[in-house]
Amino acid sequence: MFGRRPDATYRRSQTATGLPVQPSPIARGLALRIIDSSEDPVERRRVGQLLIDELDSLACLPHCDLVVADRAQVHSHNGQRLQSKTYGYYRCTFADGAVKSARIRIYHKTAVRQQVITTKVFLNTLLHEWEHHHDFAGLRLPRSPHTAGFYARLRALAGALEVGFVMPPEPGADGTAQTSAA
Repeated sequence: MFGRRPDATYRRSQTATGLPVQPSPIARGLALRIIDSSEDPVERRRVGQLLIDELDSLACLPHCDLVVADRAQVHSHNGQRLQSKTYGYYRCTFADGAVKSARIRIYHKTAVRQQVITTKVFLNTLLHEWEHHHDFAGLRLPRSPHTAGFYARLRALAGALEVGFVMPPEPGADGTAQTSAA
């Protein structure tokens, strides 16, 4: 929010820091199955869709489709180095102020080398994009900004699924990454 005052949506996203849904043992098992899964995009989509369906059911959210695009991540390159890349994205449509249809798309290959993304990156992206679905359909936000609250909800979900290790370390007060000893 550089140069702008935070609006009501930003503030709501910022202050909603709790666990978005209490995961079931089924959801935990599916998340771990993704970590242990093969590199096959069809199998990743199948298990990923099962996890999304379970989270949607637990959170009383409308259905969200998962697409695993067996292609390289959309990216920009200046000829010498990678400038940006897209791991995946969330899109939804609305009817009468509520989410009518929703879809998560995850790119299955890395931007430059076109190698299959790791299972941890896949799961991290899946949970990140599902959190956008929760913001729109659960919190009923008109947009889903990447606030500290958004990342707190995402970390809480990963922790409750017992796959917190897929998330990057939380930044410290000085902006550097902090790790905790296990």
